[in-house]
Amino acid sequence: MNPFRKRLHRLVAALTFSLAAAGAHAQAELPRLPVTVFGAPSQSVWIPSLIQHLGLDRKHGFELVVTQKPSKVAYTDFATGNDPVCYCAAIAAVARFKQQGADITLLWNIFNFETDVVVRDPALKSLEQLRGKTLQTDTITGSWALSRWFLQARGLDESTLTIQSTSARGAGALAELQLGRVDALLVNPTESAAAVAQGRGELHAIPVFDQTVWQQVSGTDFVPSITLGVASSWIEDPANQDLARRFYAANREAAAFIREQPAEAARLVAQDSRLDPESMESVLRRYRDLIRIEPLRRHLDTVALLTQKLLPEGGQLPRPLTDAELDTFVSTFDPEM
Repeated sequence: MNPFRKRLHRLVAALTFSLAAAGAHAQAELPRLPVTVFGAPSQSVWIPSLIQHLGLDRKHGFELVVTQKPSKVAYTDFATGNDPVCYCAAIAAVARFKQQGADITLLWNIFNFETDVVVRDPALKSLEQLRGKTLQTDTITGSWALSRWFLQARGLDESTLTIQSTSARGAGALAELQLGRVDALLVNPTESAAAVAQGRGELHAIPVFDQTVWQQVSGTDFVPSITLGVASSWIEDPANQDLARRFYAANREAAAFIREQPAEAARLVAQDSRLDPESMESVLRRYRDLIRIEPLRRHLDTVALLTQKLLPEGGQLPRPLTDAELDTFVSTFDPEM
């Protein structure tokens, strides 16, 4: 090889190495965003998992780090500030933390309210038929707080039901139902689909959300429910505001992917959600309107209705949020700016 060609080869090799090193360095420099979600099976796993599998975090210039935790642990760590970003902040649950002085605020809605009552008895076809029955659920969650309100709207309260509280999820809770130790399970959409699938035709689900009842009191057709919650001091940092906007963009893109390609989305997130792909796809198709990612401030009136009237009246909040608490509870931060 002549001297010119040798120099050219060395130059190309050096340039290639430099570009690769620069790329690796840039990749290593991506800001990390740790978020907490409820442990699977939980719908809060879906979107963060899909963002990671599709590489949407790196596409939007950050690295997403997801940690699954049991509901009680996740909420304790969020309320105390140990975890500044919670991808599982149910309005009905974390409003209590706000009243107790927690430094938290909510940025955007992720999921509308939906829960199911899963039963084994084929004669049980409506919520009203649960009178006198034993209902098992995780009463620490915001989903229970809203579910309780809807049950009460249908004439079902603690005087007509026996409520058995448990943190057991998945197979543990399902075993209680199949062994006849409880009459019904109140669960989230993911758990409902998994239970019905595993029941092999022996179990069926009754929806708790009643759009007619809700429209009568709210004038809206959905209930903002599970949101992105952050420490107020965290979102005050301009760097974190930029990170939140990047995360919001990835959220919207992941939600669009689920709507357009539910089968592929199910394949990607089924294992993380502890569901088989077929059941996962069934969940995504059945609850296609469940995901609604919008800045929560746009729905301040609905959050006010929940936290200043319905939840306190239903015994889910010790007292209504004050206007000042509500104003800081629902952040004015706009992730779309």
